[in-house]
Amino acid sequence: MSWLDKLQHQSRQLRHRALDRHVRLGVTGLSGAGKTAFITSLVHQLTQGDSPQNLPFFGVVQQGRYLGGRLAAEQALTIPRFPFEHNLSFLQQQQPQWPPSTTGWSQLSLALRYKAGQGLRSHLQSYSELELDIVDYPGEWLLDLPLLQLDYQQWCEFSWQLFAKPHRQALAAEFKHLLVDTDLTDASESQLQALTDAYKKLLQQFSSTAGTYLNQPGRLLVPGELAGAPMLQLVPLLPEQLAEHTALTSKLTSHYQSYRDYVVKPFYKQHFSQLDRQVVLVDCLSALNAGAAATEELSQALQLIMQSFNYGPSSLLRRLFKPQISKVLFAASKADHVTPEQHQALTLLLQNLLRQPLKQTTYQLAKTEAMALAALSASQTGYIEQSGQKQVCLSGIDSESGNKISLFPGDVPAEVPDDTVFASHKFSFPSFLPLSLAANANLPHIRMDHALQFLLGDKLR
Repeated sequence: MSWLDKLQHQSRQLRHRALDRHVRLGVTGLSGAGKTAFITSLVHQLTQGDSPQNLPFFGVVQQGRYLGGRLAAEQALTIPRFPFEHNLSFLQQQQPQWPPSTTGWSQLSLALRYKAGQGLRSHLQSYSELELDIVDYPGEWLLDLPLLQLDYQQWCEFSWQLFAKPHRQALAAEFKHLLVDTDLTDASESQLQALTDAYKKLLQQFSSTAGTYLNQPGRLLVPGELAGAPMLQLVPLLPEQLAEHTALTSKLTSHYQSYRDYVVKPFYKQHFSQLDRQVVLVDCLSALNAGAAATEELSQALQLIMQSFNYGPSSLLRRLFKPQISKVLFAASKADHVTPEQHQALTLLLQNLLRQPLKQTTYQLAKTEAMALAALSASQTGYIEQSGQKQVCLSGIDSESGNKISLFPGDVPAEVPDDTVFASHKFSFPSFLPLSLAANANLPHIRMDHALQFLLGDKLR
């Protein structure tokens, strides 16, 4: 893209922001929370599934004022494009599969047309248009935002406090022994790379272990364009090793500062400082399945991440020069993994896990809402007969066996259970593959219309 094209693109966005005709939506969530599925479903509902039968609680659709959405043709050529069509193809196969996880940042721009329902625009214009930018990025990168508040020594202390927890301690033991035997005066390329490879292996083990969320730095797991960069030679030394100012501690401190200043800060400025609205997706059910330590770590990770965002009411000057996130949707994803009467408890559990972030955003005068939803519903509700009585159940395709199963997945606690509950009860919520779709069918969902109404309803009046 030439400098003139880029200038025209930026000028058009600035004009739309001044007229309040532009929304930048960030979809936030840890790895596995369902960001890819959420964005794919969101775009599908706005461009193909916009019927009152499919979106009964999306006001502009229900009132017959929505004229449709289109993928914008003028997205900047330098911006990686979210692979909507590719993701959709996975769901429309004869044997549907979940789309692959995000491995880099991307964006998708939509133009939404509607008839204004009030004011002068409803009389003077045949239609109005809202530009919507949706931003996606790997959940692993999100976990680096708390590093902006820590120096290298503080990060090392934080990491080893985390690794000492019961669900991490055994995995971390081998890497700890390696550090104990490390020559701190040796800052050679070979030793730095050997330590980095060992730490990356540990992070990969953590990442594949249910319930370990805080794995930093995230780019060791998903390096993106930084694969092979020297600043990714980064490991947390043992706190007691930091007392001496050795060649290795000096080198790792320098790499940490470079990573924070040249990777994390620009990533935050480019993708998060300009957000107007935000979706925070949380997979509460997988954390419950993994146990007490996992549920506690999920809550800790979310609280640390949410401290990195700037919340508050919107105004013309703020939209133009210092945007704030004015609306936050906290969503318990995978509501299709529990029966409908459990959705209220799932929402309450989400609010319990996010008590501090909810207080923070409310204090900063941002509008918030919490709900249980499924961007792509992978189950059907039915009944089975048990001891002469009907029992509500879910039917779907088990993701491990590939077989159809029908079961009652269990009750969802409305509050975070204490250790005694986890010790006496094993949560076992299922995991499903997507359901087969008829040709040209809408993507099945739970409460995506509610989500759209909260996030965009006031902009489409």
